[in-house]
Amino acid sequence: MKKYFYLVATPESIIVSHLQPHDFGNYLSVGTQKQLHGEVIFFEFDPDHTKLHQDYINLKMKPYDDGEPKRSVYLSIYRCFEAIPLRALRNLYLVTDDGKVLEMAAHDYIPKTTKEIHLYQQLIPVTTRVASKLSPVDFIRRLTDLNQPVSAPKVFLVDLKLNDWGTNPDGPLSDLPYPNPDHLRDCIKKLKLSSARQTKTVLRFLRDDISYRTIQTGFFVGDQKQYLFYPFPSEKDLEEKYYSWWRSALVRHF
Repeated sequence: MKKYFYLVATPESIIVSHLQPHDFGNYLSVGTQKQLHGEVIFFEFDPDHTKLHQDYINLKMKPYDDGEPKRSVYLSIYRCFEAIPLRALRNLYLVTDDGKVLEMAAHDYIPKTTKEIHLYQQLIPVTTRVASKLSPVDFIRRLTDLNQPVSAPKVFLVDLKLNDWGTNPDGPLSDLPYPNPDHLRDCIKKLKLSSARQTKTVLRFLRDDISYRTIQTGFFVGDQKQYLFYPFPSEKDLEEKYYSWWRSALVRHF
């Protein structure tokens, strides 16, 4: 059977499986008995660009006696994103809590020219939510500057919506389901009032799954030298091309 290699962010791990990506995402989200549930975010990656324990993989990756495929064999659960080079990453997959899978490919990122506040949900190696004046690429470069006292070799994050608050925190937030919106507004105002400050922590850690409908531009993974951008589909494409996934993403099923 063919082997597929996955870099999972929720929680961070490297897994090899006989399941192709959509089946693997469904398996991680709801399990074989449909008793598990939860969102899942993961990459497929090319093992030829990595250093993995091939003897261990060959030993473990054998179908069961009844012919059933091996669904998941864990290869690592610690500092996994650091171990997988960016050139090895293939597509990114977002899975809803009832097992619907959306596939996203990497594309060029075209930054906006407007000066607005961004809201970043970091996923790896920490899950802090941060408001920032920095563009996604500049934000990644700042976080991965190892000459700074607070840094990481590689980060994975998503750019979230702020609606009008990106330029005017006194405007409406509309229906975005953020906890404690007054605190978020205060963070944005303090950031805008300070000419020197570039970032402001909004949440110290992620307490729940990401609401996919809050995604603005998409997902970024990068280090000091390079990055990859996985754009989130437009509302038009979500309604027309990915309707089943999008309907599932808008509802909490459990």
